[in-house]
Amino acid sequence: MSLQARLVASYVAVVALALLVAGAYAVRQIEQRYTRAYAASLEAQARVIAQAIRPHLRAGEPLGSVEQLTKVYQWRKGVYVGVRDPSGTNPHLGLGQPPPPPEVLEATRGRVSSAQRWDETSREMRIFAAAPVREGSRVLGVVHVSAPRLWVQRQLQQVWWAFAAAGALALGAGTFLGLRISRSVTRPLRELEQGAQAISRGEYGRQVSVRGPDEVGRLAEAFNRMAQQLANTVERIREERNRLEAVLASLRDAVVAVGPRGELLLANRSAEELLGVRQDAVGQPLAEVVRVPALVQLLEAAAQGREQSEELSLPGGRVVEVTCSSIRGDGEPAGAVAVVRDVTELRRSERLRRELVANVSHELRTPLTSIKGFVETLLAGALRDEQNSRRFLEIIETETNRLTKLVDDLLELSRLESKGVTFQLQTVDLAALCAAVVDRQQPRAEGAGVRLECSVEPGVLVVADPDRLEQVLTNLVDNALKFTLPGGRIHVRTRVHGGEGWVSVEDTGKGIPPDDLPHVFDRFYRADRSRTRTSGGFGLGLAIAKHLVEMQGGRIWAESTPGRGSVFSFALPLLDARTSAERKNS
Repeated sequence: MSLQARLVASYVAVVALALLVAGAYAVRQIEQRYTRAYAASLEAQARVIAQAIRPHLRAGEPLGSVEQLTKVYQWRKGVYVGVRDPSGTNPHLGLGQPPPPPEVLEATRGRVSSAQRWDETSREMRIFAAAPVREGSRVLGVVHVSAPRLWVQRQLQQVWWAFAAAGALALGAGTFLGLRISRSVTRPLRELEQGAQAISRGEYGRQVSVRGPDEVGRLAEAFNRMAQQLANTVERIREERNRLEAVLASLRDAVVAVGPRGELLLANRSAEELLGVRQDAVGQPLAEVVRVPALVQLLEAAAQGREQSEELSLPGGRVVEVTCSSIRGDGEPAGAVAVVRDVTELRRSERLRRELVANVSHELRTPLTSIKGFVETLLAGALRDEQNSRRFLEIIETETNRLTKLVDDLLELSRLESKGVTFQLQTVDLAALCAAVVDRQQPRAEGAGVRLECSVEPGVLVVADPDRLEQVLTNLVDNALKFTLPGGRIHVRTRVHGGEGWVSVEDTGKGIPPDDLPHVFDRFYRADRSRTRTSGGFGLGLAIAKHLVEMQGGRIWAESTPGRGSVFSFALPLLDARTSAERKNS
């Protein structure tokens, strides 16, 4: 409500309160007087009826017949006239009637009386009067008369309307005077209000033109000075905020700040990407916007003055390094700020480096131990034994070849992982490729007692590097030969499926346990370590094949049933599908 409205309302309220107090008192007095007058009228009517029926009661006529005579005195509908015996009871109501009311009891004692109360029979407020029918000092009976109090209220309505009209005139006069006085007071204040609203909209240089020696004029001068200072301060704050936002937006680390009550004060773009903290959630409780309970606990501890630094694991497998510091205000903790750094790739690289060192050391130990042992044996005098020395040297050559292959595979895998390999892409016929690889591996399969078959679908063309694709298929066939026992079968197939060219190598070996199946393409992973070690495998071939296929836009997977064999497959986009996709992207 405006100031002018409050001033007018105060004038009107004073007038209304005066009218209300005076009117309430006057109406109450008039109502009481009118009610007493109406009760006196009923008492007079009861006396008249008592005088009229006294001869009948004196003659001993029954009360019922006498009461019928009184009906002629009911001057309007709603009036009750009754006759009771000297004790105040109504004989024709029997023994179960209620006790006589107070005015009737007074009439039995020879006095005229009246009362006002709620009548259960008519369900309304009524005015009652009772007069005794006397014969000398003896009471022959009681006349009981009542009428609705509503008739009194109806008569008073004219008085109320008169008071209402007078009150309306007084209120109108008070409102008019209030408007005239309040307008002169609120006009300069309204201009100040408009200036304040302009400042709230961002017009910080807004000035007001109110002049005068009074309090309002001095207030306007102070307002103009404040507006100018505020404009300068806001400009400085805006420049500092822009610099801060630029710095926070450029940070790759997530930054989250909370206030002393645990409300979010600040979050940069990295916090939204890493922790899911919305930048528009400022002011909300931290526990509602950050779904990492451990981070919330660290910030709460830092807000109490205990700086924290810890490494946490987030949902989804991410690892973050959290550093929490308290925000000080006047020497007291005023919140906390957390810097969250994503170290997932760093920890993964460290883990892979540790695994690589451990696996390479493990793989090198066996051939080096073998070479060292045979060299020591030869130096100890076995060189003179031509037959044994030749066998020892052949073993040394075999172990040296294994070491050379391990180093070559490691170098190849390193180049693939660092994207240091270039591919000579061209159209490749998968049927011809499979047939060539099967022909080259056929002598080895026959030597191992394994039947190597090939069934191809002609015309399956893909875009790939033929040499790298041949390397992939050779690795898969070589892997199948290692794990297929004599008498087994290896089947190489090509076909078209869903816009891709599929190549699968199916064997009847011992199969891969379900727990090992998701890891068969990991480096140095071998489902059957004893067998792969004797057959010369290091667990790198499938990892290399996976990188080669995926870097050419394909995918590779494995399926296996323990005891029945395995199926290794890879798929590449068909020539037509790849050409259409390239045209769409361009």
